[in-house]
Amino acid sequence: MEHNCKPQKMHMEKRTGCIRCGKCCTGSSPSLLKEDLALFVSGVLSCGNTITIREGELVRSNSDGQIYESFMELIKIRCKERGSVCLFYNDDGCGIYENRPSQCRQYECWRPSDLYGGLEKNALGRKELFNGVDMLLEIIGRHEEKCSYKRISGAFERLAGEDEDAVEEIMDMLQYDTYMRPFLQEKFNLPGEALDLILGRPLTDAVNEFGFKVVREGDDYILLPLEIEDQDE
Repeated sequence: MEHNCKPQKMHMEKRTGCIRCGKCCTGSSPSLLKEDLALFVSGVLSCGNTITIREGELVRSNSDGQIYESFMELIKIRCKERGSVCLFYNDDGCGIYENRPSQCRQYECWRPSDLYGGLEKNALGRKELFNGVDMLLEIIGRHEEKCSYKRISGAFERLAGEDEDAVEEIMDMLQYDTYMRPFLQEKFNLPGEALDLILGRPLTDAVNEFGFKVVREGDDYILLPLEIEDQDE
C-alpha cells in the first residue's frame, strides 16, 4: 500500500465572532462603563447584582485571569459565591446576553485587546451612579477618607514594622466601616446587599488580603494573623 508523503495543507477556519462558550464569563465579571447606567435605569442591574471595587483593592482581570491591585474605583457585576464566575452565567450561557454590559459586547476573545485602556475615562463609578443623592455621596466620601485601601495598606505595612500604634489605627477603621453599614441601612431603608455597592466589601473581609482575619468576641473585634490553613481555604 502506497502512502502519499507529500505535506498536506491544513485548512483552519479562523473564528470571527462570539460562540457563547462562556470562557470570558467564568474568569471574571465585567467592569461597568458610564453607558451601562441605562441598565440600572431599566432594572437589569441593581444593588443586588453589582458591587464596588475600591481603588487599591485586589481584583481578578478577565483578560488574563491574574490578580491585580485596582488602579481606580470600579463597579462590577457580582461573581458567584467563592468563585470568579459572573453571577449571570449559567448552564444556558449568559442570562442577560441581549442586555449584557458594554465591556462584554466589546470583548473579543478571538482577538484579545486591553479592556482596561479606556477605563479611566469611561468607567462607571459611584459618583455617576448616585448622582443627585448628595447625602449618600457625602457618606461615601467620608468613608473613603477614613477607610481607604491606601490608608489600611499603610497601616498594615507599619504593623509589619512592629509599630504598635498601627493596630489601633486598623481597629479604628474596622469599627468605623462596621458601624456605617447598619447606619446606612436604617438611614436610607436599604437592603443589606446594597452595602457592597455603596461602601465596597466589608473591611473585616478585606483584611484577609493582608494576611490577617477578624474574630468577633461579643461586642469586641480581635485582629489575628491568618494561619496557613486559613489562607488555603
